[in-house]
Amino acid sequence: MSTYDNILLDVDDHGVATITLNRPEKLNAISDGLRSDLEAALRELRPGDAVRVIRLRANGRAFCAGYDLTPGVQPYGGEATGARGTEAWEMGESRIAVDRDRLREGVDRWLWVWSYRKPIVAQVHGYCLAGGGEMIGACDIVFAGEDATFGHPAGRGMGIPPTLGMWPVKIGMLKTKELLFTGDTIGAAEAERIGMVNRVYPNDRLDDETLAFCRRIAKVPLDALSVHKHVTNRWFEIAGLRTAAAEGAEFDAIYHEAPSLAEFKRIAEERGLKTALAWRDTPFGDGHGRK
Repeated sequence: MSTYDNILLDVDDHGVATITLNRPEKLNAISDGLRSDLEAALRELRPGDAVRVIRLRANGRAFCAGYDLTPGVQPYGGEATGARGTEAWEMGESRIAVDRDRLREGVDRWLWVWSYRKPIVAQVHGYCLAGGGEMIGACDIVFAGEDATFGHPAGRGMGIPPTLGMWPVKIGMLKTKELLFTGDTIGAAEAERIGMVNRVYPNDRLDDETLAFCRRIAKVPLDALSVHKHVTNRWFEIAGLRTAAAEGAEFDAIYHEAPSLAEFKRIAEERGLKTALAWRDTPFGDGHGRK
């Protein structure tokens, strides 16, 4: 197996490969490096049937706190290409056009994970926010520890997760709107109740229970697992999932023109990310609808 900078990769003797997100100092926030390493590991594991199931987990206090918002590497917005001359065709691209193209590429990358030929089982503990929700949205099964927290606080003024974490098809219209409108987070028990995750386990049992489940389904031939996965996915794709996911890039690019995002970026650059997050979240109390 290859070694990577931002993930750990291990394969056992039961047909299960474990990918561990390994940016604990950043709460496994999704950087270009982490996302590229995850995709490279999946490409490495794709051929053959010696590995039949992928388990996705994380080191540190959180599964994934979202996209990396460190000033200078923020995923929000694009930059106009700038003029190269005085003619109309030399005026360059608009910011929204560049942003839209980048977001469409990001959606395609999550849909590639969604279409991966082997089952992917996510093992979530701690925070699973924003881009973390998109990551597990592309997975097939999600198990969570009792301390897991889900949501999209960035929806309060920064943008949407372009695929919406597949929430509309997993938890329905009403709950999706509730979480997006408020930016509030929910705990593991509520996530299980509404269908965002399959099962919840005590934290000290999460790793063993998830691995045992992966080894159990790895006893099924890969041909069968792939058919089960893709015929189920196909139902939702025929109903419009892929088209809807692509639309997320269009609407997120529009959102990125909001003055609130420009102000967030200004505060983060001048006073630090924690100050910007406090500016965004303090009016919402504890994040669960309580002041």
